[in-house]
Amino acid sequence: MQQLSFETRLRDTGKKAKHLLEEGKIPAVVYGPAIEPIPVALDKTEIVKVMNSLGGTSMVTLNLEDGKVKRQIKGFVKAIQRHRVTDAIVHIDFYVPESGHVMDVDVPINFIGRPAGVEQGGVLEKIVTYLPVTVLPQDIVERIDINIEHLEIGDVLRVKDLDIPESMKVHIDLDEAIAVIEAPRAIIVEEEEEEEVEEEEGVEPEVIEKGKKEEPEDQD
Repeated sequence: MQQLSFETRLRDTGKKAKHLLEEGKIPAVVYGPAIEPIPVALDKTEIVKVMNSLGGTSMVTLNLEDGKVKRQIKGFVKAIQRHRVTDAIVHIDFYVPESGHVMDVDVPINFIGRPAGVEQGGVLEKIVTYLPVTVLPQDIVERIDINIEHLEIGDVLRVKDLDIPESMKVHIDLDEAIAVIEAPRAIIVEEEEEEEVEEEEGVEPEVIEKGKKEEPEDQD
């Protein structure tokens, strides 16, 4: 499990988030079932350095400076808010789980290798990229690796094919497809055309009678 550490300070809630961001700080909140919410601010440069590593499975140590008192708070990234235009981080939620209690997290699925089916012209479609689980904080893994080099065109990878730790309770059907190697579009179109031709060959032509059918004469 990846572990990160940040220096943090208590945040003045009367100060607008916009002003904090302009000063190079990112507003955040620390909360959990056993602690009251704590508004804090983090240095933007520290966050940017590890931005790609921030996720729900990353253990975070917050070195909180509260006046002359310093303390450490260990938790997880619960939510990240981004600017809708620039995609820059504008707020972070940190969750501190209660000791001995499980928590819900989404563990990334890491697909390793290039499938044989892709080498043959197929297309890899990733259907599920995060696995929703319930787990004790100390048993959280950074990701679940799965080698997909053996997959051929038409093969389907399912949840049950993953090497999932016994300590995790999965909240998704084990038969759920997480990836598939699809045939190239050109092959699919060709097969559809062949099916249409076969259907047309199996249809008998309709015989159209020439001339007007004679009506029976009235009998007196």
